Amino acid sequence: MSASPRLKPPFLSAWLRNPLQMGAVVASSDELAHAMAAQVDADSQLIIELGAGTGAVTTALLARGIAPSALVVIEKDPELARQLARRFSSPPVIAGDAARLRDLLGHIHDRPADAVVSSLPLLSMRTLTRVRVLAQAISALRPKGRLIQFTYSPKPPIPGPLAAALGVSGERVGRVLWNLPPASVWVYTKLS
Repeated sequence: MSASPRLKPPFLSAWLRNPLQMGAVVASSDELAHAMAAQVDADSQLIIELGAGTGAVTTALLARGIAPSALVVIEKDPELARQLARRFSSPPVIAGDAARLRDLLGHIHDRPADAVVSSLPLLSMRTLTRVRVLAQAISALRPKGRLIQFTYSPKPPIPGPLAAALGVSGERVGRVLWNLPPASVWVYTKLS
């Protein structure tokens, strides 16, 4: 008998090592991954994925038609990053902290991203860490670029005053009830 596709041993192992970093006990569902990928234009030149975990969103982005050369995958957990790098020969997988995104991307890309797709547990982070991660992600975007983020909370993943301070405007674009727990997908657009 095989493990449920969402209750993957690598994900569960990473959760046991650091539950707050993971944010959930099970990996994102395919439905949630596809709902997030649907918010990205297939002809994008650069997409940055934050918190790739076991690769559900990475797989959905590639299935959407994103060129592997246009995608950069960031995963903080070293073991998950190694597994992602073995699973995907391309795009590049970088093991590192999204709060240091500029440093992580410095040697790979010097152009702004069309979108940042984030599976990071923003609401579980300390406020300073959350602000640092969001500031780095938004600064990596081109004007009118999009930050795609999901949340399990009924509240927005970026509170209104923080979104305004960061120069983004957000809206909930969908709900995925078949995810465990149910999730909402939000899109934040960089205003300038």
